[in-house]
Amino acid sequence: MTYKKPSTPEEREAARAASQEITQDLMKRIDTRVERLSEQLKAGASAELLTFMRFSARFHTYSLNNQLLIWMQAPEAAHVAGFHAWKGLGRKVKKGAKAVRVLAPLVVPDREAPPLPSGKPAQKVVGFKYISVFADYDTEGDPIPTYSAWVVQGGDEGTRELLRALSSAAPVPVEWQDGEGRGAHGWTDGGKIVLNRAKCQEEPAHAVRVFFHEWAHVELHFQGQGKRPEELPDRATRELEADACAYVLSSFYGIEAAAQVSDYITGWGGDAQKLQGSLTRIQRAVSHILGTLEQRAEALPQAAD
Repeated sequence: MTYKKPSTPEEREAARAASQEITQDLMKRIDTRVERLSEQLKAGASAELLTFMRFSARFHTYSLNNQLLIWMQAPEAAHVAGFHAWKGLGRKVKKGAKAVRVLAPLVVPDREAPPLPSGKPAQKVVGFKYISVFADYDTEGDPIPTYSAWVVQGGDEGTRELLRALSSAAPVPVEWQDGEGRGAHGWTDGGKIVLNRAKCQEEPAHAVRVFFHEWAHVELHFQGQGKRPEELPDRATRELEADACAYVLSSFYGIEAAAQVSDYITGWGGDAQKLQGSLTRIQRAVSHILGTLEQRAEALPQAAD
């Protein structure tokens, strides 16, 4: 069937109403899935949330809502893009491919805000609409250009090499200190990251997890050395968010951390709103950290074949 663009006012209004209905349905699906995840955590079951968190790293530039939508519709996808974007990459969407529906902002000029430095008017988001994208496995053509994350190989020495490279890319200095008698495996004041030699030196995979945990604190819970944001979650939530970030980031680099995080994340159980708020902050932190590491890709070991 050939798509016919609405041409009359009645057809355009009907198309807008249909699009709005689909958009509202997508938003309801997001809320329902978050509530389901929260109820599972309340019952002590964290497997599905951990699966989503691992998946989310593949789409770290997408909003939490769109990560959830892609996961629900195309859990095996490694990349998604629109029809014309795939064409620009030298690939075409296969006949009969099923579209993945995600949300895109409705943006209008903000006449009350000052103009941008470029002279163009500022813009504001007034709502959302749905758009269709397609998973990589539903396309064919030229190879897909990707950023290759290094996956740990070679045992402890390979992991130590990764940690050295990650440390060089961090936005603050990373130090090792003797911490005998101190319970913390790592700590930060927002201006540096410290790893406890007594707790981390013998297990480099654990050191990577601790490193990412502290980097997440820097991103989420500090605004420079010793400076905290005005709106700061309670300590339990801060630790939960940092550990969840560490889980996603460690998994991205091939280091399993489920046992370390699964007990923590049940703390979200029964409160869907709190879970969604934390997941949004985690998504932003992970996105920024992975974006930083992608910009410093030359400093990281190359992905194994």
